[in-house]
Amino acid sequence: MRRLFIAVDLSIPVVERLARLQHDLDEQIEERFDGDLRLRTVDAENIHITLKFLGDTEPALVPVIVDVLRRLCEPLFPFQVECRQVGVFPKPTRPRIIWAGLDDQGAEVLGLLQKNIEKELAAIGIDEDTRAFSPHVTVARVKTRRPHSFEALLERYDGVSFGESFIKDMVLYESHLDQQGPRYEVVERLKLGSS
Repeated sequence: MRRLFIAVDLSIPVVERLARLQHDLDEQIEERFDGDLRLRTVDAENIHITLKFLGDTEPALVPVIVDVLRRLCEPLFPFQVECRQVGVFPKPTRPRIIWAGLDDQGAEVLGLLQKNIEKELAAIGIDEDTRAFSPHVTVARVKTRRPHSFEALLERYDGVSFGESFIKDMVLYESHLDQQGPRYEVVERLKLGSS
């Protein structure tokens, strides 16, 4: 089985700004919570926007998935998204994941793309994700045993922009898990508007 997911990558300047955000958050959390809470940040090379997590997938199905994604990409045009704002899942009073969001227009385009991916992959027998899609970039995971509130911390990033990315392809990734954390390998990079 191959552990797969479909994503879009962000521009290098945006990834660099998100890496600075991670450093900034680390410092603030150390200051505010006095070592009682720590972050496990996402490595810069692993920063992306997930469109669909496929999970364990039969190797024989991979070429079929690639064909479906290629057909999906053909009529599409490259587009821009702006990475902005910082939030948490599930809520500020119980943070588990820190994320950076997207501008409304970029989020809408990615939402439509994700819906089409779900529909087309369902046609070849891959389970549809019925949860509402919330496009975001995972920046860090919060590690603590006690509840903490991030409400004051998040106010600092209200309206902050991390820059724009020109999305010109979709990527099928394979995730390899080891002791150092996840490592993502490109299975196929599919250009938007390719014929």
